[in-house]
Amino acid sequence: VDDISGLTRKIYESQHEKYAADKDSYQRLYDMYNNAPWPMSKEWFKGKKALDAGCGNAGCLILWLFHQGIENVYGIDIGNEWIKKLKSNLVKKGISQSKLKLQPGSLLNIPFEDNYFDFVSINGVLIHLNNVQEIKDAFKEGARVLKQGGYYYTTYGVSGGLITDAVLPAIQKYYNDNIYFKELIDNISPKKIHDIFDFIVKEHLQQTGEHIEPEHIKTIKSLFGVDYCVFLQNYTQRPTDFSSTCTPEFVESLYEKNGFHSIVRQSYYVKRKDIRKFLAPLHYSKNELISKAFYDRGAVDFIGVKK
Repeated sequence: VDDISGLTRKIYESQHEKYAADKDSYQRLYDMYNNAPWPMSKEWFKGKKALDAGCGNAGCLILWLFHQGIENVYGIDIGNEWIKKLKSNLVKKGISQSKLKLQPGSLLNIPFEDNYFDFVSINGVLIHLNNVQEIKDAFKEGARVLKQGGYYYTTYGVSGGLITDAVLPAIQKYYNDNIYFKELIDNISPKKIHDIFDFIVKEHLQQTGEHIEPEHIKTIKSLFGVDYCVFLQNYTQRPTDFSSTCTPEFVESLYEKNGFHSIVRQSYYVKRKDIRKFLAPLHYSKNELISKAFYDRGAVDFIGVKK
């Protein structure tokens, strides 16, 4: 395991533990798959064999696939520390441990034979590899283990825009350069954010004699939960991020070069409960000027059928 891959897996393992333990976070992730405009009917999944490559230890997609009637879901990721945690998460949610096929494995050398699966997913992982060539190689590996007529689902995050190209890189640089900001992000929690608001209210009263209405503070606090805290850590702590490189045109070309047809870009509205719900319409309505300025090409999610 190279240093970047190992570090990325360790970072996401910690984040996935928080997602798995938080009901709202887990439901939001599950609903992303449940509300997606899949090109096949949900009945198509029944009795099929699926691979979640780079599955992590939360298991939202794996759970959703089982709920659609998938016979066996295979999962691979770097190392093996995540396996026990993922099994525990899914068994608690009613999945038989015997149906879970989890093992260590790299996207660059997927440990299965050609044409083995009916459905393959590489979900938000390719953008965290070491370079563009690895993205191409890993995509090809996912295509290799998929059967003819099978579906290949890949996601890449938001491509371009002020947030991805300017704001997040600046935050990431400051995280690596400033020990105080690093400590804040590494230990961020809803309680810490709520304590900050309490401090602001107290200091404002002391300095001005003005009260900030308690119901206003209560409403503000409700917008900063576990899901938001993990989002901050996700986009700040990640060692590599090729989201902007993975444009819709680039990804579509990967599908075409690897022998796919019926290539569809997925687009769906992600319903959020935290502060990000005010930005969700800008993610979805990509043609608005403010959307283009903030998020440019928007989220890049694709699915295609192997020839």
